[in-house]
Amino acid sequence: MSNKHKTSYEQWDKINENGPNTLYKIGEMKKICDVTRKALLVYEEAGIISPVIKNEKSGYRYYTLEDIRKINSLKTLQSLGLSLIEINEYLNDPSKTDIYIKRFEMLRDQLNDRISELKQRKRGTKKSPDFNIEFTVLPKQVFYGGKASSNSFSEIAEEFRRTFMQAVKTKESHVNNTDRPSIMSLLLEQSRAGYTFLNLVAMNDDYDGPNRYVLEETAAVGLAFRGPYEKMLTPMKKLEKYIKENHLTVTGPLRLIWLEGPTALGNQPERFLTKILYPIQRD
Repeated sequence: MSNKHKTSYEQWDKINENGPNTLYKIGEMKKICDVTRKALLVYEEAGIISPVIKNEKSGYRYYTLEDIRKINSLKTLQSLGLSLIEINEYLNDPSKTDIYIKRFEMLRDQLNDRISELKQRKRGTKKSPDFNIEFTVLPKQVFYGGKASSNSFSEIAEEFRRTFMQAVKTKESHVNNTDRPSIMSLLLEQSRAGYTFLNLVAMNDDYDGPNRYVLEETAAVGLAFRGPYEKMLTPMKKLEKYIKENHLTVTGPLRLIWLEGPTALGNQPERFLTKILYPIQRD
């Protein structure tokens, strides 16, 4: 075998350390993130992503799930007007945290003003609870799904890594990277033995491969919970109490939308962000 395409022992050690199913070739990254090879190289040059393995002679590159997360974040940040330099600072430079906190707080305040105007216009008659209940509409979506059972919400969340990797490795799959809910769990069964969830990864609407699930558009009521997964029972009970007191009709199982978790925040469970929702009958 020529030395031209050999992978060094150090590189293979990295593959073995991360596991064979956690690394993605540049072709897979193009498919998963819906970007061009040129864009990936531009992001790499800007310092936003960095392949865990890079063979300068052959051009082979291998990326991780963290690089996928950064590219998805990049798309959102670009829509908010940030340049690649600013996005690199936001993702990779802790010293600039305060600058972007202030910037996004200003944007949040502007959005809150618009939301307040719309709420005043709507003048809903529902009783206001002592926590932030939200009414929303969940769009119709196509998903790749896999069931998981456990007596721990943390274990259910961890199972998502397996479901996600199965989804992106499916030959016909194309993971949806829009701002719609992209990863969620449906509570199928609850007993003394634990919970059974259906973990769902959003796909493009034309996905017609294995383990395909479709959730129709629905009205929903819910709240955002920031904190460790082990403490989610408290906000769940509050939401259920609100539904009962306001005589809302639930039309489907509880949904947990995983917004920020271990992949983004590491070992900071107090900062994990999960949206807890019940589909309800429209008024």
